[in-house]
Amino acid sequence: MFSLTKWYYLKSGPFITEVRTSIPSVQRYLQTHYQGALLDASNSHFVDFNVSIMPGTLARRWIKPQARFYFNGGEPFKPLPLNQAPAMLEWGMNWLITNHAHQYLIIHAATLEKNGKGIMISAPSGAGKSTLCAYLVSQGWRLLSDELALICPETRQLYGLARPMNLKNAAIDLARDFFPATSFSEEIADTSKGKVCLVKPPASSVANAHISVPISLIVFVKYSPNEPCYVEEVEKCEALMELINNSFNFGLLNRVGFACAKQVVQDTDVIYIEYNQLADCEAAIRDGIDEKNNGGKTGRYSSKPRSFAFHGPS
Repeated sequence: MFSLTKWYYLKSGPFITEVRTSIPSVQRYLQTHYQGALLDASNSHFVDFNVSIMPGTLARRWIKPQARFYFNGGEPFKPLPLNQAPAMLEWGMNWLITNHAHQYLIIHAATLEKNGKGIMISAPSGAGKSTLCAYLVSQGWRLLSDELALICPETRQLYGLARPMNLKNAAIDLARDFFPATSFSEEIADTSKGKVCLVKPPASSVANAHISVPISLIVFVKYSPNEPCYVEEVEKCEALMELINNSFNFGLLNRVGFACAKQVVQDTDVIYIEYNQLADCEAAIRDGIDEKNNGGKTGRYSSKPRSFAFHGPS
């Protein structure tokens, strides 16, 4: 059930994480889903985060076996069932960044890049953000992150992580139409989020994870199976409040965070898209970027009243 403890060094955008684990499923996951991001363990590295993900106590290794996540000798989370260990590692690394990387304004949003232009996609849980992000990646967009927008307060550039994408429930089967079977981790059942699967990012996204991009468009999305695609502009004041509500560290950054969020919204077009076809949503996003570049509307905007509400990060 368990193997020798191994050390891995993950280069994920601006961060290096040392991971120590003896859990075979985590070792397999790191070797398959972090290809190109693994640094030579025989070399010395300046490490941002030291974590361990290890099996539970001796008794629990045989009866309802558990996985436990450690950071700097502490255990910030309760143990989870052993089959959830790879997902626990990803959730733990998200926690590390949102609680410690305060050199960035951190927003709960998917971030991608196309032709040197960055986009942020924000939505409440269950609105289709991760599915849309995975689809865009399959269509040639460069993945920055499916969960965390890292914005430099001084330059307002987006920084990426290029880590595996976390898909849940029905989105897993949908994404199998976009990616080869080797991109998918083992499915992880009965998590707090339902069934979870982790999708390996393209090698090109990993190789270019160090390249930051300007933000060209902020998109709020909602999947609506019975509605055609339509697009509306979002008022700047409303967009600012949504960014603040979806920030993990706005209060900690205080005036710096507010100045950054305000300037991002002032400099960036913001749209709301409700869609039932992923291809239509991608076309609307491309149009939104083109409109910013051309300084005018392309005619895709709808007069239909918008009804949506977002919530802070969870």
